[in-house]
Amino acid sequence: MAIFTHIVLKIMLPIMILIAVGFIANKRLNLDSRTFAKIFIYIFVPAIFFTKIYYASVVSKDVWFILAYVMAIQVLMLVISVLVTRMFSYSRSRGKALGNSLMFFNSGNYGLPLADLVFKGLPNAMTIQVLIMLIQNVTSNTFGVFQASSANSSRRQSIRNMLEMPTLYVLAVVLIVKLFGIQVPEQIMVPLNYISDGFIGIALIALGVQLAEIKLDFKFGDVLLPCCIRLLLSPLLGYLIVLALGVKGILAQSMVIGVSTPTAVNTAILALQYNNEPEYASRIVYFTTLFSPISLSAVIYFATTYL
Repeated sequence: MAIFTHIVLKIMLPIMILIAVGFIANKRLNLDSRTFAKIFIYIFVPAIFFTKIYYASVVSKDVWFILAYVMAIQVLMLVISVLVTRMFSYSRSRGKALGNSLMFFNSGNYGLPLADLVFKGLPNAMTIQVLIMLIQNVTSNTFGVFQASSANSSRRQSIRNMLEMPTLYVLAVVLIVKLFGIQVPEQIMVPLNYISDGFIGIALIALGVQLAEIKLDFKFGDVLLPCCIRLLLSPLLGYLIVLALGVKGILAQSMVIGVSTPTAVNTAILALQYNNEPEYASRIVYFTTLFSPISLSAVIYFATTYL
């Protein structure tokens, strides 16, 4: 019980306070979430991608394992969304919105700060979460766009959206740097480190700012099942996979916690952009984020205790 209380007070509470700061600030100051999103995507995310991978020592087999693991979780979530859609006779648009909401979890401005608090900034743990976020970025900007837009988005546009993500180019650069053992000058690394150090605060505040702009009605009944699947079933499946494969330690813990975060805010943005059940998608984002401190506290306890 003492360990669980420690997780709630020392890990989850600081996260929720920073999210609340962003939420309240937007309500009171009428902030521009698009500016926050651009700063986050084009400055803070590339900086933390580069620094965490540059300083980390993750072996290549772990990279492929993480890729396969995240893709397996996403495929399972997609299959579950199809089964739920058929079981409850959802419309095509609601089924697509449900699929995105289950597949794409908030690995960026929630998952990375969470990993930093849980693992006290261990480079390898953070790198694992960075890789999870990269995979999410690629899949959400390709398949996620196809899902949200249904038949209205071309393959070319989806590829263009993916290629606009700066993280892909940063990943290519840092992999070349690591592969050839290039020493990055201190004049470059110092500012990158400063930006990375500010990532946690800006990421969580940006999440709060984005949540404050979600148009929401408080009907909860129709999103109860998606919330349970995203917050409870996804980590359970992740736990069973690493257990079956015999993975232990920081790698196993990081991966299970990484796929247990709430639905990504980007799913609501895509739903709004393509008029794909935006209110439904927004409710899933809002309520999974609201209830995530409870579920994640339990996930962190079990992952760090039994893996």
